[in-house]
Amino acid sequence: MSDTVDLPLRLKGNYYAQPGFFTTDPATGVTRTPTKSRICAVTNDFVTGFRDAVIFECGKSYRRVLKAVGRRWGVQFIKRFDTEISAYYQTPLAELSTGIVHTCLADAFNYHGWGKLRIDFTLLDRGVVLIDLRNSMMPALVPESDRPVDLMMAGMLGAIFSHLSGQALEAVQTDCPSQGAESCKFLIASTPAIAEIEAWLNKSVPNTTIPHDAILKRLLSLTDPGPAAEESTATATAEDRA
Repeated sequence: MSDTVDLPLRLKGNYYAQPGFFTTDPATGVTRTPTKSRICAVTNDFVTGFRDAVIFECGKSYRRVLKAVGRRWGVQFIKRFDTEISAYYQTPLAELSTGIVHTCLADAFNYHGWGKLRIDFTLLDRGVVLIDLRNSMMPALVPESDRPVDLMMAGMLGAIFSHLSGQALEAVQTDCPSQGAESCKFLIASTPAIAEIEAWLNKSVPNTTIPHDAILKRLLSLTDPGPAAEESTATATAEDRA
């Protein structure tokens, strides 16, 4: 993505808000977008049933499986997003400014009913992107849990930002309304760094919630090596024990 916005490539408005974006043919029972991609709405019952079935069939591996499902979902979505936004601006997605791409991405989340997406790049120079997502579906369906429950969204976000950045990235959820938080929070970083964070979280004491800030501090120690990072790791470890 480009860091500059040329005059012809300024934001053209909300692509998803155009009249008749979702068009349903009553004769065939099919709903499509302007680029002829088929859209299918699912209900709360379907999502709950799907999650329950995965937990029943996969047992302790269900978290890994749900995240993998989300990643495959994200791969397919971001391909469609790339095609649609490139066609709308008549410019390859990779040549659009970061601001335009991420505004369109937030619009896509809104209009698909996935929640209100906010992207924070303040730690990008340290290899971390912060995501805040309000009104995500899964936490609304699982009102109480001792661990974050938006696993498919974590997988999806990892796939989306891998495509946009051209790097191998993953996401981990650090805050969840099912645990009393106001919104879902995710950290996106390199695949090895997130894998290490997830392994650390899986070894944590059951029914113990590790705060977002402690997870972020530990992640930064992995993405920003050096004396400061070593100090950060030591501090995070001490806080975990406390």
